[in-house]
Amino acid sequence: METEEDNNWSLRKVVSLLEILHAYVQAYTNAVDSLGLILIFIQTETEQGRDFRANNVMLQRLRGHATTLLPHCEHLPMTAISVQKLIQMIDNPAVTAQWAQPGMAFLSSIREVQTRIHDELSINLFFKLPPDKKLYFLFPLKNWEEIIARFPETVSNVEEMSKCFALSRYAASVFHSVRAIESSLIHLGKFLDVKDPLSGWTAVTSRLDALVVKTKYPDLEPRFQKCFPFLEQMQAVAQALKSAWRNKISHAQGSLVLMTTDFSPDIAEEIMIASRAFMRRMATEMPT
Repeated sequence: METEEDNNWSLRKVVSLLEILHAYVQAYTNAVDSLGLILIFIQTETEQGRDFRANNVMLQRLRGHATTLLPHCEHLPMTAISVQKLIQMIDNPAVTAQWAQPGMAFLSSIREVQTRIHDELSINLFFKLPPDKKLYFLFPLKNWEEIIARFPETVSNVEEMSKCFALSRYAASVFHSVRAIESSLIHLGKFLDVKDPLSGWTAVTSRLDALVVKTKYPDLEPRFQKCFPFLEQMQAVAQALKSAWRNKISHAQGSLVLMTTDFSPDIAEEIMIASRAFMRRMATEMPT
């Protein structure tokens, strides 16, 4: 039987695996272009009987391109080996001592790097994110700073929510959005003096309704009168969330549970924005 922990992992693992394979294609294209230009230079110098290594600027430029490429070869092991060999040739002249023309040794080494990177990239699968989705993936905590500062325990769910949205895993994104809200609801429940031992969505929203809608202002405790605008706003945002969640998320028995995995991009983004508004109100306006 699948446990809740298993379910959580299944919702997270797409992001985690992509992070393992995360690479910038631009780094590869830049490296191939740069090595190709240097290869032409070395070939010209060798054909004219000159040792290109006398040009220290070009030699160091070659080393710079190789060392820049190397960290991006974590998942291209054969390319990494070839790049390391090239760097060793630059750093240790004795490596090319057996070559009558050292330039030929470098030409061979550079071509090997080009071939390796071409072959290994051809067996990898790369995902392209649109510019708007890229921002969610690269900067998952953007616009959530105030919330995380007040409720630091929400950071992992906020990060996973944003990255899942970027990867079009909309149900997982909503799942983590709901989990982030549940974490912050505990704080709001304490402030509202919720007596229910399970201080979840139902208990907190019911308490807000009782204070804002069902209790006359003069009858409120002084501390609630003092922050009544905050309570009104929280109750209104709670209703907006409930509308966004209609037929998508159950809040029975105080727990927020996904009723479906069928979330469109617009619905998922609407829930994320409404969730952020709800939590930001708590983070910035709830008295300590």
